Amino acid sequence: MIEFTNELSTDEDGIENLLDLVFSASRMNLSSYSLRKKVPKVKTLCYVAKNTDGSIIGVIRCWPIFIGKKKKISLLIGPIAIHPTFQGEGLGAYLINHLKKVSKKYGWKRAILIGDIDYYKSFGFFQQNENKIDFPPPTDSKRILLLELENNSFKDVEGKVVKFY
Repeated sequence: MIEFTNELSTDEDGIENLLDLVFSASRMNLSSYSLRKKVPKVKTLCYVAKNTDGSIIGVIRCWPIFIGKKKKISLLIGPIAIHPTFQGEGLGAYLINHLKKVSKKYGWKRAILIGDIDYYKSFGFFQQNENKIDFPPPTDSKRILLLELENNSFKDVEGKVVKFY
């Protein structure tokens, strides 16, 4: 049986081990990590999946960011990771769908994720068209995916993604 819970401070080592396994320690060099450094997570939107022995087999985390000169607050979703042994069983989908539902309850309007559109489009993510959102380099602009938690919440949102402070 798999248990889904909010992330606890005692989960940190297990999460880091999972992220190292799935993405390697070099993940720290990704541009998204520069936006997370010394910024508190949105604790109410960070979840883990644990198997019967309490091992962390899945995680999804969220961080606040600003977009553009108007400082539109948004969610940065990620990292999302599922232990390789459990990939393809729907754990990632469950975590993403749960996150979307809870994010709306907490009043979040929009979210960004860096990822593969072929996977994330089924959850409502889309590539920017009219938006001119600049994520810190090095980021492939085709991998900047947007999610409207409230209809039209990305209308007229443009500019650089910067660290929340």
